[in-house]
Amino acid sequence: MDKLKDELRGAIVALASSLLVAIMFAYVFRIPIPMGGYIGPFGEFGIYGMALVDVLKSVFVAWVFYGIFGGFIILPTCGAITGALVGHKYSKSKNKNKMIVLWAIVISTIPVFILSILDYLIGPW
Repeated sequence: MDKLKDELRGAIVALASSLLVAIMFAYVFRIPIPMGGYIGPFGEFGIYGMALVDVLKSVFVAWVFYGIFGGFIILPTCGAITGALVGHKYSKSKNKNKMIVLWAIVISTIPVFILSILDYLIGPW
């Protein structure tokens, strides 16, 4: 039962933190917005002239769009695998739950980073 809790915790944290990571990428690097282009300091559209609500709406639309096209399957799956592995590794530790949350956040950063550099990998789209 403990392994199932670890997997569930990893899946939920990975999925939820991916939205927060995408917002962070919009302010620090860039994030692709469907039918809009890249927003961020290194994107086509700067965000510092936009209102916070507009940035949040754009990132949320991108999160839902890319989630529907596979992200809502990949993120919880990778988060569950991470939760199981980290939960097993730190099974005797007091901070097992914190380590699962930490590594699930790290895992959720990878797909967001790949999306932000996808035009460098496959060409402009």
